[in-house]
Amino acid sequence: MISNTSPIIYFTKINKLDLLRRLYGSIIITKEVEDELLFNNKPDFELIKRAIEENLFTIKSPSSNLDLFLGKGENSAINLALELKKPLIIDDSRGIRVAQSLGVETLRTTSVILSAVKKKMITKKEALNMINNIIEKGYYISIKYYKELIDKLR
Repeated sequence: MISNTSPIIYFTKINKLDLLRRLYGSIIITKEVEDELLFNNKPDFELIKRAIEENLFTIKSPSSNLDLFLGKGENSAINLALELKKPLIIDDSRGIRVAQSLGVETLRTTSVILSAVKKKMITKKEALNMINNIIEKGYYISIKYYKELIDKLR
């Protein structure tokens, strides 16, 4: 599994990086994503740095980094997912559209949470709490999609 920056930030903000480890083992990130995560000692910098040191994240760069006219992290993550033929966790709608147009399987942060429910790693109530918590931390979700998630968790 490959991840872009924002999913890692949100799982860190709600103290659930361990869920990524339990679901996928090691997560592959690009050097550009690592740079975004560690830029300027952001909040939760130490947690992310420790996760990198504990090998939750494997840093790998794509051999070819075609310009997809996205941010550096998204651009490199999509290129790596394409190259390795692995799914990508990404939240930016434009990035998702570009990735999917190239045949890359995408998951959102919320999709990862739902996967944890399906695998019985967390309860539906825990999932709803996690979703509400990431929204409180700044994660954008449309009312329509939020309602769909609530319906799935009932």
